[in-house]
Amino acid sequence: MIPKFYTQNILELACAAQRINGDYLKTNESVFDKDGKFLFVKHDNKTLIRNALGLVTLGNDEPEFKVHPITVLEEDRVTAEEIRKYFRRLMFSAIKGENEFQIEVNTILNEDQVSGNKIGYVACLPSVYLRDRTRSSFEKRSKDLDDGYIADKDTWIHNKDCEILQCIRSKNFEAFNVDAIINNKLVSWFTKFELKQGPAIIIKGKVKDHSHNWLTKKSTTRLNYVKIAQ
Repeated sequence: MIPKFYTQNILELACAAQRINGDYLKTNESVFDKDGKFLFVKHDNKTLIRNALGLVTLGNDEPEFKVHPITVLEEDRVTAEEIRKYFRRLMFSAIKGENEFQIEVNTILNEDQVSGNKIGYVACLPSVYLRDRTRSSFEKRSKDLDDGYIADKDTWIHNKDCEILQCIRSKNFEAFNVDAIINNKLVSWFTKFELKQGPAIIIKGKVKDHSHNWLTKKSTTRLNYVKIAQ
């Protein structure tokens, strides 16, 4: 018999797992130091939730393999409530039957309890919410930006004030893709380290290419060799 759990509890645990991992991990991820030495296993979000519920017990006596219990904080409860409000606003699309994922999520969030085999749906909700909120904010800010590029190709730029709009982990590379504003124009680049939204200074960088953002179609100056202070 498939066990059931209170939906609110699972959602709060999902927010805690997202906070701890810093992202939604669908599968386990091995973490290495700068010299390539194995450090520990970062367990996927669903496993962290299932471990907290006592559904699985993973790891052995080696500390780098252990799954440590997650604790729900007040910020996780706040995020859980924001997620509920967000998906309520999407309910119309779910009712129209345009999105199977939204239909499933809408059904889950409107029930007091959720089956253990549906935990995976809840585990990814904090990531979906944060991604959609960031994308919506990015689209709104992009509307007020100027078209054009900040400099010609192969030009070096120095000491430029910028605003980081979003920093998203790449699906294809071990890096983050950054979208930012310089002189009210859109710029982007790859970085190995996650950057925070907000003000920053590009100490130096080189214009690699002129392109357009895939989502907003705004002109985008693609940078390379970026050194940034934040």
